[in-house]
Amino acid sequence: MKLSFMTFLYPQLEYKALIEKAKKFNYHGIEFRAEANHKHGVELDSAPAIIKEVRQAMADAGLETSCLATSVKFANADKSDRDSNLERLNRFIDLASAVDTSCIRFFADPIPNSGRGKRAESYAFQSEYIIKACEKATQMKIKLCLETHSVFRAYDAGELLFRTGYPSAFWINWHLEHCLNHGEDVDEAYRHVKGRVKHAHFSMSPHIERQMELLAIENFDGFFSLEMMPNESEDGIDKIVADQSKGWWENFQKLGLE
Repeated sequence: MKLSFMTFLYPQLEYKALIEKAKKFNYHGIEFRAEANHKHGVELDSAPAIIKEVRQAMADAGLETSCLATSVKFANADKSDRDSNLERLNRFIDLASAVDTSCIRFFADPIPNSGRGKRAESYAFQSEYIIKACEKATQMKIKLCLETHSVFRAYDAGELLFRTGYPSAFWINWHLEHCLNHGEDVDEAYRHVKGRVKHAHFSMSPHIERQMELLAIENFDGFFSLEMMPNESEDGIDKIVADQSKGWWENFQKLGLE
């Protein structure tokens, strides 16, 4: 079980400065958020030489790229939009391999909640595209991590896992806060994603200790990644990053995971 932060904390910093922050505040890695105008340089249109520099700098610092966070989703009823997202995801798979991460985050929301079969319809076409995406991901040994996000709960993630037949490349990014916000408690949410969590986001959840405890039982070896978008000075953000690192390590030690 390891600790990283997403670059939403420091969107203005280039990769060298991000590495300095990670080492200063006792993090194991960095999660690069693509498609968000961050300054780290890990993007689809980045020159291969830049990606090579980032990969080497991370390795030299003893850090890992915990995940490549994207905006990809297959939730649109418009097939042309899903086709476009599939093409983009295939390019991100190449980028993930180049920067040396085995994890890509993608979304599945919004999902309908209006009856008349709309929810089942969304499950069906999203499952179809996830299966297609898993073809290249499997070949490249990349795990596609679907985030429990907004109205898309752990229940919905479990449904897509079932409908896709649990492909080896299809995993879950368990962002607990979103589950809690939409009526799932920690243990209830866990039942739907048990055994398929590759990555986890957190942002000051009071229930993170229980989440860590549940994942420790299955020997989870992925990252807990701090994801926040604070509107504060860099000093203020540093304090948040330091405090969250301290709290995470305290829970880690309390659970006997040293």
